[in-house]
Amino acid sequence: MKPLDKTTRTEMVVEKLKECITTGKFSVGDKFYTEKEISNMLNVGRSTVREANRILQAIGYLEIKPGRGVFVAKIKEESPDNSIVEWFKTHGLEVMDFMDVRMAIEPLAVKLAIERASDEDIKKLEVIHEQFKLAIDKGDSKELALIDCSFHNAIVESTYNELLISVNRKISDAFTKYREMAFSVRENIINALNPHESILNAIKSKNEKKAQREMLKHLQISLRDIRNVINIQN
Repeated sequence: MKPLDKTTRTEMVVEKLKECITTGKFSVGDKFYTEKEISNMLNVGRSTVREANRILQAIGYLEIKPGRGVFVAKIKEESPDNSIVEWFKTHGLEVMDFMDVRMAIEPLAVKLAIERASDEDIKKLEVIHEQFKLAIDKGDSKELALIDCSFHNAIVESTYNELLISVNRKISDAFTKYREMAFSVRENIINALNPHESILNAIKSKNEKKAQREMLKHLQISLRDIRNVINIQN
């Protein structure tokens, strides 16, 4: 594997390691690379490797056994179970209507948040993001959905625009079940974690264009995930 030279290191490490797992280099039950080996191969810090391993454990590819090491748990992607597929097939168009509105208001929200958020607002976002990372280990879709909701709501609330907050609240309340179903598909956890970090960093650095771009990209990925589940054939 070639060393990484991109800034989104955790995301890239996850993808590199996932590629190793799914391209036949390992079998289920094999012991995986050590933190030191991965750190040397990809030229990243061991804390980045640990976070990547935790994500890969959360989505089912690795199993971390304290005192023994990291082991391969699966070597190919699995389709969501039929109940999730059927839910999205039934509610997919409704969900996509909500996504259209979110893609209109949330890029605006991050722009206003950069202009108006207090230090306390930024700290709240940091705390919520850390809670999401900790919740990954549990794999509880309801808890992940609540924290995801809190992250997006906190951005909107830091705009101090009452109309925007009111509109977002209505959408967010109606979106609760979608979030739970989305995080029942384990691959979607990464699709929220890394964009949240990029959005948060852009807000903290007061980079409006990047924040809006990252938010829109995040929502487009969510929409893609919805369509992927809807299109799965039983």
